[in-house]
Amino acid sequence: MENHTLLGLTTAAFGLLVYLVQPEPLRSMVLTNEITSIVFYVAIVALTLAFMRKAPEEHVGSNGKAVFITGCDSGFGYNLAVRLDKLGFTVFAGCLMPDREGARQLDEETSDKLHIVKVDVTDDWQVRGALKYVKENLKDNVLWALVNNAGIAVFTEIEWCSVDQFQRVMDVNVFGVVRVTKAFLPLIRPSRGRVINVASLAGRFTLPAFSAYSMSKKACIAFSDGLRLEMAKFDVSVITIEPGLYRTPISSENYLIDMNRKSWAETPKEVKNDYGEEYFDAFLENITQQMKRARPNTNEVVDLMVKAVTTSKPKQRYVPYWKSDVRAHILMSLPASITDKLFKAYTVKVEVESKRRASDRDKSNGTPSPKDK
Repeated sequence: MENHTLLGLTTAAFGLLVYLVQPEPLRSMVLTNEITSIVFYVAIVALTLAFMRKAPEEHVGSNGKAVFITGCDSGFGYNLAVRLDKLGFTVFAGCLMPDREGARQLDEETSDKLHIVKVDVTDDWQVRGALKYVKENLKDNVLWALVNNAGIAVFTEIEWCSVDQFQRVMDVNVFGVVRVTKAFLPLIRPSRGRVINVASLAGRFTLPAFSAYSMSKKACIAFSDGLRLEMAKFDVSVITIEPGLYRTPISSENYLIDMNRKSWAETPKEVKNDYGEEYFDAFLENITQQMKRARPNTNEVVDLMVKAVTTSKPKQRYVPYWKSDVRAHILMSLPASITDKLFKAYTVKVEVESKRRASDRDKSNGTPSPKDK
């Protein structure tokens, strides 16, 4: 919560407290007189409104400034590239597949100041090639901002999430960010620009089936925190964008179901027997329901990405949608014993097969089940 908002809420709370309690000496000196009482409460309201009113932000001009963005084939990166192009920035839009529809459409929708750049953030050679292309095409511009937006997601329970899947998520969401940042920092430092890393609220707390994704985003936040401290001596800002769940290609229900079915098929038989097909089917239904909670208005995220690029004094961290921000602050302040109970609401409600078998054995042996004790 921003300082001016906190001051406004504090002032309002003070005024309400005075009205309810009417403490001395305020009561005898101010509140007993009708005129001074009115003046006092009007002053409280005026101060509250003054504090709550957002101060106008200063913005940097786009003239002579370039931005490199990864993951522009679709989603946040695509929309950010379009927005920054319209604002007059020279945009280098990193695309994994520059010959596919997403990159072609982006090229058609934007001006000739936008460059499509082929880059796979997990490939050292391609990252070096992207850096070379940017250097050769900067012309009279400086590289003002690097936006590490490329990312993938895996929403799968740990026992049927392969090690290869864990590695792939970390390669893109963590080492891709490290690789690209280290390559482009020599261009960012002279401009005293900024590095913007798209993390997630999943990097602050972990829901069931989000372990691989949360691990990567926690690491991205840790990297950003360290980089921010190290870059301060060069006057380079490091910012994280931390959205909750939004309706983007990586949260597509069909994609997630197909990925889980493939992982389940490759899971060892003894593990599958302990979970059971009924549990797995219930998991697929549960993850489908969770994805339906994804917010459709992706502009809430892109607006803050634009702000991180264009504001002269950006914040260290942006969380789209105020309710998500408040909820995140509350969850981060609670002990694990409480958050564990809260997060159980997101778990599958069907019993695993091994527990059913144990319950059946207990019944046949006449042993009371844990529920009966």
